[in-house]
Amino acid sequence: MSGLEDGDAIVAGEEFDCTDCGACCRCYPIFASESDAAREPEIEKVGVRVEQFLGKEETAYRLFPLARVEGCGFLKQDQLCRIYDTRPEVCRKFTAGSEQCIRARERVGVGRR
Repeated sequence: MSGLEDGDAIVAGEEFDCTDCGACCRCYPIFASESDAAREPEIEKVGVRVEQFLGKEETAYRLFPLARVEGCGFLKQDQLCRIYDTRPEVCRKFTAGSEQCIRARERVGVGRR
């Protein structure tokens, strides 16, 4: 097994690479905060602004789900995140190899490495 890089995890002896999967980006709601948008200005262009009475600071922009899209607007066709280095905090906190990760992978048919 190769060395782990940012976004990789090992669970029960299996390696999960977060950088070429995109399953969570197609299965779970993704919201971005004002500070996420300050770090990555494209969030304001791709996301939908959540009305102040509905959202909190951490849910200022909805990135997924949106009408007529099958995943986060930053997920490229090759399943790589276009803004991985500046991705929202919720994405940074999502753990590769977690139960949610495994369920998302099963749901969209992404195999384990």
